[in-house]
Amino acid sequence: MDRALWVAMTGARNVTLQEAAVANNLANANTTGFRAAISAFRAVPVQGDSLPTRVYGIDSTAATDFRNGPVATTGNTFDLAITGPGMFAVQDADGKEAYTRAGDFGLRPDGTLVDRQGRVVLGEAGPLVIPGDRSVSIGADGTVASLPVTPPYTETVVLGRIKLVNPDPATLERGADGLFRTADRQPLQADAAVQVRPGALEGSNVNAVEGLIATIRNARSFELQMQLVQRISDDAQAASRILNIS
Repeated sequence: MDRALWVAMTGARNVTLQEAAVANNLANANTTGFRAAISAFRAVPVQGDSLPTRVYGIDSTAATDFRNGPVATTGNTFDLAITGPGMFAVQDADGKEAYTRAGDFGLRPDGTLVDRQGRVVLGEAGPLVIPGDRSVSIGADGTVASLPVTPPYTETVVLGRIKLVNPDPATLERGADGLFRTADRQPLQADAAVQVRPGALEGSNVNAVEGLIATIRNARSFELQMQLVQRISDDAQAASRILNIS
């Protein structure tokens, strides 16, 4: 079988993988704080005994679009949107530190601050626990303060500060759970320069129009690869008939 068939197959396979990434992006077009995934592939010459006249399509390093998404005001106390670069620190399923842009937080029955998946939101000194008999305000620097819900209202207590980090995007890896982690899995230091907007949420940075265009482009590319496979198969059959002529 001609090696060109395998070249076409790798092209079709990688187009399918790229379409899966685009579909995942579109599925999360309304997910708070979601960052679009970018699929990348490259052509590599096939090295062998003969000249490298053919190339294979192989996976390249997957990337993430870290552009900020749109911010919408919600008015909820525990909704936070980072106004520039930066991320929130949360505790993943393994108990390790991970990072996200999603700031739709809430409280467990025991007062622990958690994200929408129930993961603990980390403060600079550990998990934040908010008493149920106090009202809460969150400052632009992530400081969580509380006041009594009954008079007198003068006893302000600082409960802690939400851990905000500003990692280099090139050092982060995206996990299957949608969280980002450092390559060495070591926790990052808090960055006092990161600011949040209380009572607001950052939306997904997925551009739905671009995603739909990419879907059409991938479908056409896959069709082209399948046509190439069929053409190679037809040529192989024609060559076989010629060789069988006595």
